[in-house]
Amino acid sequence: MKTLFTLLFVSAIATSSFSQTWNFEVGNNITRYVFTNSAGSNPDFLKSSSGLHLALSRENKISKVFVYDLGLAYNQYNNVGDVQLIPFSYQADFMGLTGGIGPSYTGLHGLTVSAKASGAIQTLVNGTQLLQNRYVDLMNDDQFKGLKVSIGYTLSITKKVNDQISVYTSFQHLDTNTFGSSTLNFIPSTFSFGLKIATK
Repeated sequence: MKTLFTLLFVSAIATSSFSQTWNFEVGNNITRYVFTNSAGSNPDFLKSSSGLHLALSRENKISKVFVYDLGLAYNQYNNVGDVQLIPFSYQADFMGLTGGIGPSYTGLHGLTVSAKASGAIQTLVNGTQLLQNRYVDLMNDDQFKGLKVSIGYTLSITKKVNDQISVYTSFQHLDTNTFGSSTLNFIPSTFSFGLKIATK
């Protein structure tokens, strides 16, 4: 992950002469929580739930077929479940930096398809657990607080509207990959729509 962000930073300095776009996107996260208990097993009482995704990034071309992006994102990673018929839910709001790098190809009908290796560094900005009609603050919970590093991939399809504006849809899959006993991993799959605005 550190290597990925170093590469993105160096590329940003070295490629200022290539075209750039601002990407604005909104979408939906379907997030799975994977809890590993002290015995090393993964109980199945946690169920995926949806949440909001918002992002603003700057995309740059390294070459005719290679692009990278860096930006800011807000994500709701929510979850629900029940233990012994006692329901509970989590609402966790994260903000942080995102980035991706990979090939981009324009083919038939002016459609551009891209596939990027993606990463994110995020931190919890607000979080609550609803348990038995009581809200519990997650800001000091060891499984939620601190920086969360995610890696994964992003697939997108872009359609050019005119010389300055394009529209796109994308799918992203990330995983926090935290290892050990009594750990919690966030695994969001994000579906989004966006607008690209080209700048010189």
